[in-house]
Amino acid sequence: MEKVAKWVKSWEWPQEINENVKLMLEEGETLHICCGTSEIGDVFVDLEPQRPDIVKADMRELPFETNEFDNVIIDPPWKLGYYQRFRPFYEAVRVTKIGGLIIYNATWIPYAKNTELVDVYVRRDSHWGNVSVFSIFRKTAEDPPKGGIVHST
Repeated sequence: MEKVAKWVKSWEWPQEINENVKLMLEEGETLHICCGTSEIGDVFVDLEPQRPDIVKADMRELPFETNEFDNVIIDPPWKLGYYQRFRPFYEAVRVTKIGGLIIYNATWIPYAKNTELVDVYVRRDSHWGNVSVFSIFRKTAEDPPKGGIVHST
C-alpha cells in the first residue's frame, strides 16, 4: 500500500494551494484572516500570531474599517459550531470593498445577502481524507444592518 500522507507545518497550506490562491487574487490590498504562517496578503491577522508582522485580533471583531480591502482571505478553524460560523464570514465581508473578492476556506459554504458565490474549489489531500472547500465570493452591496441578517417584513 502506497503511503499518501505528507508532513507539513500545521500553520500553513501546501505550496500548490498557496500558488492557486495567489492566482485568484485581484489588484489591490489583501487581508488574510486566520493566516497562520502564510505570507499571502498585505495585512495579516491571527488570534495566535506566529510572526511580529501579524496583527493579533479576533476574526469575529476585526480592527479595520468597513470596505477597506480589495481581497480578503479567511481560513477559520474547521471545528466551529454551526452558530459560530456566521460572524467571522460577516466580518470578512464587512471589511471587503464592494466589488472585492473573498476567498473562504472551510468544510462548509457560508452565505451573506450582499455577496455572490463566484466559484467553488474542493481540496483533497489524500484518498478517503477529509476535504476543504474554497468558496470564492464577490461583495455586491453595502453591508446589511448589524448582525448580518436582513429580516423581511
